[in-house]
Amino acid sequence: MTQPVPPALDDSTRYLAAGAHLDRVFAENAVREFLVEPTRQIPPSQGVDTATVLTEALAARTRRKYRDGALILLGLVFLVFGSVTGQAAGWIAAAATGYAVRTWLRDRDGNRMHRLLGLAKICALLLVTAVAGLFSLATFSFGPTLGGLFESHRSYRYEYGDDYGSDGSLFTVAWLIALLCSVLMLVILIADRMVVWRVTTGYFGRRARFPGQIGPPPTDRMSLSLAPQRFRQQLARHRLGRQSSAPDAAWVPVTVFRGRNPFVGAGESTTPWSMAIPLEPSGTATTDEPLTVARLYECVAGKMKDLCETGTLSPDQRLRDLRIEGAVFVPAEELLDHLHLPEAPAYLRRLELPPETHLPAAEANRIFEQPREWSRYYLSMELETWDRELVVSAFLHAAIDRNALYLEWTPCVLAPIAQRYRNVDKMVRGGPRPLGEGVLRWLMLPGTAFGRLVNACRMLSPLPYGGYQLNADRYGTAQTLRELAAMPEPRDYFQAVDAQRYTKLLESRLVPAIVEILRAHGLSSVAFEQQITMMTSNKVTINGSNNAPLLFGGTVHGDVTGTSATGGKP
Repeated sequence: MTQPVPPALDDSTRYLAAGAHLDRVFAENAVREFLVEPTRQIPPSQGVDTATVLTEALAARTRRKYRDGALILLGLVFLVFGSVTGQAAGWIAAAATGYAVRTWLRDRDGNRMHRLLGLAKICALLLVTAVAGLFSLATFSFGPTLGGLFESHRSYRYEYGDDYGSDGSLFTVAWLIALLCSVLMLVILIADRMVVWRVTTGYFGRRARFPGQIGPPPTDRMSLSLAPQRFRQQLARHRLGRQSSAPDAAWVPVTVFRGRNPFVGAGESTTPWSMAIPLEPSGTATTDEPLTVARLYECVAGKMKDLCETGTLSPDQRLRDLRIEGAVFVPAEELLDHLHLPEAPAYLRRLELPPETHLPAAEANRIFEQPREWSRYYLSMELETWDRELVVSAFLHAAIDRNALYLEWTPCVLAPIAQRYRNVDKMVRGGPRPLGEGVLRWLMLPGTAFGRLVNACRMLSPLPYGGYQLNADRYGTAQTLRELAAMPEPRDYFQAVDAQRYTKLLESRLVPAIVEILRAHGLSSVAFEQQITMMTSNKVTINGSNNAPLLFGGTVHGDVTGTSATGGKP
């Protein structure tokens, strides 16, 4: 029987899956956001295999908890016996020296304030090194004497009244136990780094981009089987993805969000604008159909589809992959406040279930013509570029009556994944690097002991709820995995200008679509053209190295530190 060919992983999935093993904070945030609440809606996340990333995040979190738990237990035993022999003080001195060196390497290229703060930290660490080192030497030098003192207090004697062992026997036993604990901690840390390197380079390296090269990691790993059952149940839900209650193609996607940003997964908005223009008769209409929001969305979508046929406006003809669809956005707080309405079950059937991911066509059509305060329809346009690293989106909302037209346009840019998650492409399997990382972490272990204790004891519990206490955060989504790991801005100049390029190209089709539909219905487009001209002319970008401000969408961003202009001499 032919074995199925393992599918290829796109770069976003590779980087995020590897990043879950390389970055503890990312794995913790991913599990907290997606696997803790059983009623939280699954957000739209194009370009990422969410189930694969969450599987690795859960495995990495479980591995870290058991690793840190074992280290804390061994560390407590080491502290009891190592404090008698001076080994604990010596280890603290070595760790303080290591932190001093790391502080110097990190702050030597910073500004003057950072260098002064770094110098103060180094002095404090060296003081700790000196005190701990002297204590370690003193304890080691007088260890047998201290051991004799401990032996003299033993209440048990042999039949002949002789003490058990020599004066230094307790010291020797304590020294050996402390040494054994430190060696076991070193073995755990080295083994942990070797596992991380084997998983990241073996399953999520560059070869994973090609079909049939590398299969997924085994699902029966111990790190997954030891994970809490409730997390594994939520992982199974994410493997199914966003599925509607009925297989109806006319159903419209709906996102129930929490927080301020409704466009979950789209990144940061760049230059949004809105306008309200009067509808004045002008000329003869070429159609007898009334001007409706549905007709306007249809006209705009048709113009946007024309971009898919252009071959020279976008590098690598990326515009062919432009996706155009409708979407509804609902704040979770307002959804719970309107559960008594007859249309509420279309969004949330039962309180113990997550919100619906798709709306029936009838409800979507009602929102077309009459948007609710707590439920809005948008025409969504999304384009993935740079091998799906950079995502440009735009959302259009419109409202029409006999006398006025309201338009709301929100372009968004989702920046690429941060560089620290891309380091998997630079990691080489089989080298000495994991061994060195394990030794370094072992050396710095006294400084990370408290953080490891917190990590081992941290519990991720669902938000409290009850029959009379409904928490909206249990239902609304706030971020996707891509947004958790995204850069604050595009990676380089080409990506930055491409984000502007695609935003302007989308606007270049939006404007003629609005003008065309107004004229087709015998309405004047002068007011719209005047307002759009004013808005586009205000979008000025000033770049330079003279501390000049940045004018973006008519708003000044940044400190205005340039000197005032003075009149020239006659």
